[in-house]
Amino acid sequence: MKPSPHVRSNISDDGIILLDLRTGQIFSANPIGARIWAGLEEGLSMPAIVERIVGETGADRAVVEGDVREFLDTLTLRALIGDS
Repeated sequence: MKPSPHVRSNISDDGIILLDLRTGQIFSANPIGARIWAGLEEGLSMPAIVERIVGETGADRAVVEGDVREFLDTLTLRALIGDS
């Protein structure tokens, strides 16, 4: 998965703002969402993103995995990420 070409992002200490240029819709997320997005921009797989967040935060792997999966599902549903 990777960010769709029609999406622009702005990452800050507070999280991330995504703008879908096709629809004009804005999507925001917390700092963990920003870490997930940054991982996608780097071409990381979901397991690699989970591993990075667990390493950075010390959070429970199962919780992080569920949160990452849910966030990626939401991004997919909104067509903000895709396989191509």
